Amino acid sequence: MSMTTRLNLVFVISALLMGIVASTVTGLREYHTQLEQLTRSSASQLLARPDLQFHIYRNDIAAMEETLEDFFQQAAVAGAIIYNNTGTELVSRDNPIARTFNPADFTTVRGDALTLDEVLVAFDGSQQPIDLSLLNSVIPQSTPAYFSLPIFTLVNPAERRLTEADFAIALTSPNRSQSQWVIGYLHLLLDRNELATASLLEAGKVFIWILVLVIVCSIAGWLVGRRITRPLQQLGQLADDIAAGEVKGPVHLEGPGEMQDVARVINTVLGGVKNFKAEQEIGNRLLSLKVEQRTSQLTERNAQLNKVVGEVKKTRSRLHHMSNYDKLTQLPNRQLFSEQLDLLLKLNHRNKQNLALLFIDLDEFKRVNDSLGLATGDRLLQEVAQRLSRAVRESDSIGHLINSDADIAVSRLGGDEFTVVLNEVESEAAVLQVADRIMQTLQTPFNIDEHELVIKPAVGIAMAPEHGAEVEDLIKAASVAKWHAKKTTGSGIEVYNPGMGEEGQNRLRLEADLRRAIERNELSLHYQPQVDTRSGSVAGVEALLRWEHPEEGMIPPGDFIRLAEEIGVIEELGDWVLVEACRQVQTFNRAGVKLKKVAINISALQFDTEFISRIREVIRQFNIAPEQLELALTESIMTSNDKETVEALQALKETGIYLSVDDFGTGYSPLTYLSQYPLDEIKIAREFLLDSGRSEAGAKLIVAIIAMARSLGLRVLVTGVETHAQFKFLSENGAGFLQGYLFSPPVPANKLKPMLAPWHFVDQVQRLSEAPAPRNTQAP
Repeated sequence: MSMTTRLNLVFVISALLMGIVASTVTGLREYHTQLEQLTRSSASQLLARPDLQFHIYRNDIAAMEETLEDFFQQAAVAGAIIYNNTGTELVSRDNPIARTFNPADFTTVRGDALTLDEVLVAFDGSQQPIDLSLLNSVIPQSTPAYFSLPIFTLVNPAERRLTEADFAIALTSPNRSQSQWVIGYLHLLLDRNELATASLLEAGKVFIWILVLVIVCSIAGWLVGRRITRPLQQLGQLADDIAAGEVKGPVHLEGPGEMQDVARVINTVLGGVKNFKAEQEIGNRLLSLKVEQRTSQLTERNAQLNKVVGEVKKTRSRLHHMSNYDKLTQLPNRQLFSEQLDLLLKLNHRNKQNLALLFIDLDEFKRVNDSLGLATGDRLLQEVAQRLSRAVRESDSIGHLINSDADIAVSRLGGDEFTVVLNEVESEAAVLQVADRIMQTLQTPFNIDEHELVIKPAVGIAMAPEHGAEVEDLIKAASVAKWHAKKTTGSGIEVYNPGMGEEGQNRLRLEADLRRAIERNELSLHYQPQVDTRSGSVAGVEALLRWEHPEEGMIPPGDFIRLAEEIGVIEELGDWVLVEACRQVQTFNRAGVKLKKVAINISALQFDTEFISRIREVIRQFNIAPEQLELALTESIMTSNDKETVEALQALKETGIYLSVDDFGTGYSPLTYLSQYPLDEIKIAREFLLDSGRSEAGAKLIVAIIAMARSLGLRVLVTGVETHAQFKFLSENGAGFLQGYLFSPPVPANKLKPMLAPWHFVDQVQRLSEAPAPRNTQAP
């Protein structure tokens, strides 16, 4: 027997012994794991059937037999018996697909265990307790293992005339954990052979895998041994050939580096007999190889140079396209549009021809972004660009001014603003005909990500040279006409006239005044209390921004908030609201007035990493508790569903800041975000409350939202509560936090202060609760 064979034999025997040990350990672990899982799942099934308590109390045999069927889903459960609390058997069932056993009596199984204890025990043929081990279960047994579980109830079974409602009320009682009684016992008969079979199968799998591994490793060891000894055999044969003079050419030996060294020594000896002619032939071959190598290098460098030149051309073309075309829609951008329109206006001036500029704005686009997210908004813009390009026929557009790359028939100036240029127009009626065709095209519903979206475009028209002979003048006139088209309720198409300029100037003046409103100290915060109807106390307040213009007076928030988002100052206003709200909370804290929390509304345009850092900075600056600040987030923030948003909200939540969703359900947002984000509260918008008064379906929707929020552990706040009927409807359906004019309008801080006293609204809440709701009201 060779050394290699001996080593392989030792390895195989050792590996098989280890496999036997590993299989045994695996079988034991699997047996105990299955036994533990079986007992745990059986206990869980018992807890999941609280109706069994009532069936035992009523001695309902049929219901108890039906309940026992649930425990036969596991093959190892051979039978089940239910006893009352005195040990009297009530009902027993055998698993039809398992072996049948003669069960031991109740006293033998329970033994000296306490009344409340779970018991897991097995007996031999003489009813003596034995260890519930794998070895005892592998040998065929005629006796089962027993798992005894006490059945608890929260109702005293000694009482008479109890109903099923009494048991249900006890389960939902807030004092359910104070007292429990044992109303009976459940004994499960476990087939030990069934448990052992699964464990042995798992152990067998492990042993087979180890056996396969031993075979593979033995074959590999044998091959490696052969590879190691083969060069030695070859070297012996080579020595015999050299002694016999039969070696003519170079020697090649297989094997590691040492064998190659031997081969090199032998070849050196043999090479000494070569003649000068062989050396010349080698020199010529080397020279030929160098020539071929140099030629190959030159060819490769020439190809690389051509490739670089091609990449430079592609880069130049790509940079030109990036600087002149919109990345999202691939339409000409403002730069290319302005350059080509300037050339076209000069050409038309020389030829005394008319030109029309259509300025198109998507009035409902911001709502899509807020509700469905920026990605959906981008796809909507791409679809709008394609529809505009198809709607503008070649006969309508300017054609090719210089070359195909200069076609600005349809362009995107930015955001949701597009332009259409019509050249050599004959009349204003022809332009209106094209504008009407564009309106019909864009008003057709869009199907984006399984959402059917309807937008309301506005088209402003300016004619050159009548309304402007220069690019900026023409764009300004078309923009003013577009703004008027958005304000009208007609077709959404307006042709510029000089009278529109004054209104446009007023809007520009209002924009300028809004930019300076913070500097002029024209902004203020009013606070509307959020009432806890259970205690009559203020659970928090919502901070509402107000702007008192020195000339126009109080401007509605709906007007200037939208304007702030359009002109890009919403972040500045949001920061002012954050600072002012925290400063007011600090003032109340120093005065000994406890304001639980103040809610500020957060726009999707504000929410970013810098804003989150700013929140922490302001909280530290005014030294207020983080839980005194609530961020009311729009649903559009949740639609992004990106990792950064989740991490940002989680960081705010860990800080202690209160997070809520404002105007819940008014957008297109999926409800899945309620479980993905760490929220505390949802605010039901006033629109839902009004709908609940108009139809039964609207009322059911309010109830469903409240129930859903409760199941998710979220607090519900209903805004816009104004009537007694609304109060009654909401309080009866579990909405305990209300906000609206029924309690107080938004007020300055000095008028809010008295309302923060404990139980300020308790008398009003009590009157509203006791008084019957009026019947002649529209709201519920």
